[in-house]
Amino acid sequence: MRKEASHRSEMVSQLIYGETYTVIETIDRDWLHIQCEFDHYQGFIPLSQFSEFTFKNEALLYVGSLGNDEVNNIIPKGAEIYNTDALVEVDDDELMDLNQINFTIDQVKENIFFHSTSLINTPYLWGGRSTFGMDCSGFTQLIFKLCGIALPRDSYQQALLGESISFENAGLGDLAFFNNVSGKIDHVGIVFGPQMIIHCSGFVRVDQLTVHGIVNLDSKLKTHSLQSIRRILL
Repeated sequence: MRKEASHRSEMVSQLIYGETYTVIETIDRDWLHIQCEFDHYQGFIPLSQFSEFTFKNEALLYVGSLGNDEVNNIIPKGAEIYNTDALVEVDDDELMDLNQINFTIDQVKENIFFHSTSLINTPYLWGGRSTFGMDCSGFTQLIFKLCGIALPRDSYQQALLGESISFENAGLGDLAFFNNVSGKIDHVGIVFGPQMIIHCSGFVRVDQLTVHGIVNLDSKLKTHSLQSIRRILL
């Protein structure tokens, strides 16, 4: 999804395999202004990439690593599957029916740990939100989607959710937010344990979380300034 109706425009987000969208308008016969149904994020895609949605059943959520369909499309984590007959070598336990599952908070935390660690070393990609490349808020959004929780697209939007908690009370599954020199939130990660954070900065990685911000475990330098910690799992 582009910021403007042009291939030269920056990518602001992505549609994961199977995600649906609403067409707002057609631009110059070549581009569509769309809104993603999952997070209501808007952007532009080429008309050539448009595919009309025809299935009426509820989607299953793909929670495996990578799958394929019968026309050789690669299926990443978080894909929404409407036609299971089109899948190739995808096990039943890799498909989750969110309408049939009611996770406890402890189970959600277990899933957050499992899925976030499975994405370690996934490269950073501005506007990305898939296993092929993701930005910081794309990472947190995907992890929570895999647990049946919908987060907004951008970090500043995610910072409006849940309730604020102290650094001392932070635990696995809480979201930590960081600001730039202007005070604007520009980074988010998931509290991973006592004074630890998993986040996408260059790639998905685990670093030290202090009351002042993130300390890179490789360089030992502070890289981000802590703004707040919020608990989404209430």
